[in-house]
Amino acid sequence: MLSNSVYKSIEHRVIVSPAEERLSLAFFYNPKGNVPIEPLKELVTVDSPALYTSTTYDQYRQFIRTQGPRNKSHIDELRSPR
Repeated sequence: MLSNSVYKSIEHRVIVSPAEERLSLAFFYNPKGNVPIEPLKELVTVDSPALYTSTTYDQYRQFIRTQGPRNKSHIDELRSPR
């Protein structure tokens, strides 16, 4: 949402080696619940309008809890109607 879909992340998979241990670390950034989440103003132009409406982190979290994460497709459901 922040990048207005400019940044395209990719799905990734791990190939586990039976010969070596694997260590995974997860990092999360959780803003306060009332913080607005919306496309960065620097990335919104006349030629590239905002693709997502503003929401709060609490609203986003509620959406994920009620709809469930579905890979990266859940972000598409938050797009603004055109």
